Amino acid sequence: MIVKILGLIDIVVGISFWLFGIFHLKILAGFILIMGLFLLAKGIAFAAQLSIASILDIASAFLIASATYTTFPNIVIIIISLFLIQKGVFSIIV
Repeated sequence: MIVKILGLIDIVVGISFWLFGIFHLKILAGFILIMGLFLLAKGIAFAAQLSIASILDIASAFLIASATYTTFPNIVIIIISLFLIQKGVFSIIV
């Protein structure tokens, strides 16, 4: 059950980050920062398993948190968003 909840949160973060980065919705900046920090905490919590997904969560969290202060190319935003969405979908399916 917890895996499905974390997967749903990944989907929400991925969609929110895509909306924030592509459409420059600055109203989501605070939410994106909080979700980036949550993603960082989740990545660190599961990093002991030495999973590549946890390492990518940590890297994604740093990029998401820093995106609130800088502008990234659209391809970076799309890659991070798609990674989080597909990871969330797979978490819900399995």
